[in-house]
Amino acid sequence: MKYLAMIAALAFAGSAFAVDCVDCHNTINVEEHTEMEANIATCDDCHGFTDHHELDTDIHTPDLTIAECADCHTVE
Repeated sequence: MKYLAMIAALAFAGSAFAVDCVDCHNTINVEEHTEMEANIATCDDCHGFTDHHELDTDIHTPDLTIAECADCHTVE
């Protein structure tokens, strides 16, 4: 299932609707967040991520890591 989600994410990233986080936010220290094993659920706990972002839950599972986010979105 995770591979299917990643394939869908890559297809999405190539679409006109792909979002770069740095369009709205300062850059994210991917290395630091990777070391702390951050994932979307962690982002939400610390930053209220889902209060401000509507995610496609077919692609963005709660265990998706910050490194995986950086595969599709520009965060640094």
